[in-house]
Amino acid sequence: MANEQRRQQIAAAALDLFDSRGYHGTGMGDIAAAVGMRASSLYNHFRSKQELLAAVTISTMEELLRANAAALAHPSTPEEKLFSIMRTHVIFHATHAKRVRVVNAELHNLEDPSRAVVVQLRKDYVARWIRVVDSGDFSAEDLKIACWALIDMGIGVAQWYSPDGAYSPEELGDMYGRFALRQLGIET
Repeated sequence: MANEQRRQQIAAAALDLFDSRGYHGTGMGDIAAAVGMRASSLYNHFRSKQELLAAVTISTMEELLRANAAALAHPSTPEEKLFSIMRTHVIFHATHAKRVRVVNAELHNLEDPSRAVVVQLRKDYVARWIRVVDSGDFSAEDLKIACWALIDMGIGVAQWYSPDGAYSPEELGDMYGRFALRQLGIET
């Protein structure tokens, strides 16, 4: 238990540093200092900085997929499903902004096989959106591109959202859910 808590503490420190300094701007010594330990002791928990980046990126994508699956579990119509996945997408990106920024900014620094895992998880995520949009009476010049545009629109929230702002993540999620429906020809 204590070992797992320490691993989580180290991963959280790495996440903060990767977000503020970037992967290449962060050393194992920086991460160790952030958690009050010697760099040599850090290797008892993670073999490398690459393993830390993999842990952060893979866990973020897995959590996003779990949130998406939960969003798809109850709505019955394609329109309700689209609203639900857009809402969940935005809430996730608002509440996990730092993690999302690191995944998107540092994916190119992730080495295989971890990079291949994250790329596949992203493909799985997009495929779920496409299945929802393909199952409905939506209108767009290209439904696949429309899915990418909606996904990108939600990803952008991680760049600017502040908990001190005018809207809660849930309020933004509702707003973006309505945007998504209107973008695909459904009046709300």
